[in-house]
Amino acid sequence: MSEMFDSTAQEPAAESSGETSSAFATRAKEKLLTQVKQEPVKTLLIILAGSILTSFLLGYCISRMEEESRRQRLIEGWMQEMTNWIREHGRMIAAPIKGGLEATRSAVEEVSRSGARARGNLPPFFQKQKRTFLNFF
Repeated sequence: MSEMFDSTAQEPAAESSGETSSAFATRAKEKLLTQVKQEPVKTLLIILAGSILTSFLLGYCISRMEEESRRQRLIEGWMQEMTNWIREHGRMIAAPIKGGLEATRSAVEEVSRSGARARGNLPPFFQKQKRTFLNFF
């Protein structure tokens, strides 16, 4: 395995154009088998650690997606319940408000009418004065 990660190890400078991907795969497989034969415990330990880490990260990502999905379903269910409750109880909520608005409107109309009546009964503050010139006219 140290040969695979060793930067000073001799690598072919450039792959020839005639070399195929299957030849590259064969060469990589041979290097891996050689590494496993030389240091089997170290290689298997690295593979085991990598698979455990990969499994942990995959499980974490899946749990995050499930949590988000559960949260979304919870919000959608709550919104549906609120919509149903408003449909069922909306008129009961609106009835007192509507009654209060009607009472307010009738009170304002009554105050307006009584104000108009009171204004008609009081003498005006500003009466049109008779124009006179030194009390001659």
